[in-house]
Amino acid sequence: MSLDRRFPLNSLRAFEAVGRHSHVRRAAEELSLTHAALSRQVRLLEEALGCSLFDRAHNGMQLTTAGRRFFIATQAALDVLAEGVVHLDPDALAGELVIATTPTISTNWLPAVIKAYCQRYPEVELRFITIEPHQRTLPSRFDLALCLGIPDVRGKQVAKLYQEYYFPICAPALVSSEHPIQEPEDLLAHTLLHERYQHWEEWFATHGIEQSRGVGNIHFDYGFQSIEAARQGLGIALADRLEVAADLRRGTLVRLLDQVIAVDEGVYLVSELEQSQTVRAQLFIDELKRHLGDLGTQSG
Repeated sequence: MSLDRRFPLNSLRAFEAVGRHSHVRRAAEELSLTHAALSRQVRLLEEALGCSLFDRAHNGMQLTTAGRRFFIATQAALDVLAEGVVHLDPDALAGELVIATTPTISTNWLPAVIKAYCQRYPEVELRFITIEPHQRTLPSRFDLALCLGIPDVRGKQVAKLYQEYYFPICAPALVSSEHPIQEPEDLLAHTLLHERYQHWEEWFATHGIEQSRGVGNIHFDYGFQSIEAARQGLGIALADRLEVAADLRRGTLVRLLDQVIAVDEGVYLVSELEQSQTVRAQLFIDELKRHLGDLGTQSG
């Protein structure tokens, strides 16, 4: 391959999305392309490079060694292009970005995205609006919305960002040999931390257990409250990996069982149509996807 070969930007974007998701369908949904069109873009890129970028023999699309190297280079190149657009029009960043989201999302995992975004683009003024989980009608004015469940909106883009999978978590001090937790029913010997949407009931039912109340039970409105109570050692909560990734790394919370359930309808991103999208909003979406990609959690 000659060093001065040019690659279509669409092929690079297609490759980056598939590499990030390890899945063609999810990447196609993100880019609003058909499965066939996206696969064709990736094939064209592989032909131009003269090597395979993905191992298609396994479940999903796994990057080859060459693919991983090119994926890193492609992400860096796309980041440079995005930065270049900003430098061409610095005024495009000036102003406010209004984001609607739920208390749990804004408390548990979105702060990491906000921090990275503000460090890159301090001139943007962020404003957050609180919406409820499963709220169908959204505020009249916002730039982006992160919703639990599909909202009822028209004239905007709606894309599934992430599927939640819940598992039991608690503070390390709560794990003892007196009441070991090896099976789902063992949880009933402990205090359970509930939130409004009764995920415990669904979790136990999925594993063939009719009872969903522990020896003690504490009820909260929101998931972030039950997770904080778990951090304080008050009992066992259900949480998604995205919500407690930092806690699991630090050891402030521990995962108790491998069993999970898929709950709710997932996290959805609502944004303006592409032609109406502001640079501020697009850069926040890029930061959001970068964060999810780093955790290996994006879904479609």
